[in-house]
Amino acid sequence: MPVLFRHATRLGALVVGFAASGGAQSSTTASIAIADSLFQSIQLPPALAFGYPPNDIHKPRIVEMIRRREFDALDAVYGALQADVARDVKHEMRFADAFEAVHRDEPTLLASISAWVTARPRSAHARVARASYQFAAAWRRRGTAYVADTPEENIRGMTELAQRAVDDVVAALQIDSTHLIAYEVAIGVTKLAGSHELAAQLMTRGLAIHRGSYDLRRAFITMLWPRWGGSENAMVAFAEQAARDSALNPRLATLRGAVYENRANDSSLARNYAGAVRELNKAVAFGPERMYVRGRGEAYFRLGAYEYAFADLRFALIERSQDRVTLEYYGRTLVELATRARQAIRPTILSRAIEVLELAAYLDPPNVRVRNALVRAREMAGS
Repeated sequence: MPVLFRHATRLGALVVGFAASGGAQSSTTASIAIADSLFQSIQLPPALAFGYPPNDIHKPRIVEMIRRREFDALDAVYGALQADVARDVKHEMRFADAFEAVHRDEPTLLASISAWVTARPRSAHARVARASYQFAAAWRRRGTAYVADTPEENIRGMTELAQRAVDDVVAALQIDSTHLIAYEVAIGVTKLAGSHELAAQLMTRGLAIHRGSYDLRRAFITMLWPRWGGSENAMVAFAEQAARDSALNPRLATLRGAVYENRANDSSLARNYAGAVRELNKAVAFGPERMYVRGRGEAYFRLGAYEYAFADLRFALIERSQDRVTLEYYGRTLVELATRARQAIRPTILSRAIEVLELAAYLDPPNVRVRNALVRAREMAGS
């Protein structure tokens, strides 16, 4: 994809077993073989995979703080998270989730973020929040199809929104050159622009401050997917380089599985979900990286292998408890499991499904699949 954004150069001035045979469980299974205790409310463990802290960020709370324009409190919350990252980069996913809270299609929320920028012109967090909102909007506008299948009007809309994100992320980095999420958003914008060189510069600068960051490298390696103008050879070389820093952060070794994640993504786009599971099994062999496990759970769901999907999606939800995609597929999986569960445990499963799907619906209001699953769960529960 050619470079799209006339402002992108400003960033540069500041310088990303089951399906081994393709099988699936029968959707007509009469019972499920999952321990009843696993359907109770999930309690976050004291530490997650690779020593990451539990992800306790409550996105609805942040959204409500923005709506109420509690700017002092917002800067305090984001400032405390940034201090945690400076102390230990493994807090990066908590910091990222706090900004992902604004990934909503809600113009009034954007107006409140803009009021935050106006009221606190020296707040890098306010700028990054608005950049995150615009960046998410740009992705929604683009869609998930290959660029050749994406209407030109979508590309134009994506470009305009991404340019606004560029302006804010530049301003944020001028205010605070250490802001991890500003770098992450900036790398994402350059992905839309197709500028690998600029993304590499941004990543290098960010890693000079946050050397053990997985998220910055993750943002960059997705640019190297062949569909984004990269190559598998480039992905493998980058992953091996990242793995050399695994003493700083053991999660970095899992980037060796990214090449298989890319293949799985292509398989899923072709609706070859058994193929996606096979590739993601290879990715997970490098470690239980959440995105690989979540992707495999989605593929199992598509295959109707709901017990396998449950195991993967439950793990992914523990790792990142308010990820919209995980919440959707976990909730939908619970509904499917409830249809074949013993009568004694069915109310508990449906209670969990409703709880999960209500949060998914709050975080992603336009998602019709979530709304339909929630209606179905409530009807089954008789509520």
